[in-house]
Amino acid sequence: MIKKTLANVIFATTLSFSSFSFAADLEHNMEILGKNFKAFNTTDNQKDALKALGNMKSAALDAKKVKLKTKDAKALTSDALFDQLVAQIDKTTSLVQAGKLDQAKVEAKKIAVMKAQGHGIYNHH
Repeated sequence: MIKKTLANVIFATTLSFSSFSFAADLEHNMEILGKNFKAFNTTDNQKDALKALGNMKSAALDAKKVKLKTKDAKALTSDALFDQLVAQIDKTTSLVQAGKLDQAKVEAKKIAVMKAQGHGIYNHH
């Protein structure tokens, strides 16, 4: 009986720590996205722009591992929102690779819209 109770306590504790870990990972990824979005928008250098976009994509893909919940049944799933974000980052990256940094910065404004949309839908704290 004691072994079973102890096992349940250990399992519950482990589960709660993993939840904190996911929240910390998500917050860290959101910080990376924000920092690199700002870096992308302030650079005039193709190499730096591509690096920032690459960092954003990696953070978005990692953040997708956390399944966010919302009370709005009509809202996009967090997977779908992160997929859209990655697709927009890829589209912006293609423009930068084609030497169209100014056009890419205009296109990247859609990333900010997605960020605002995600923050409006999901309460991740």
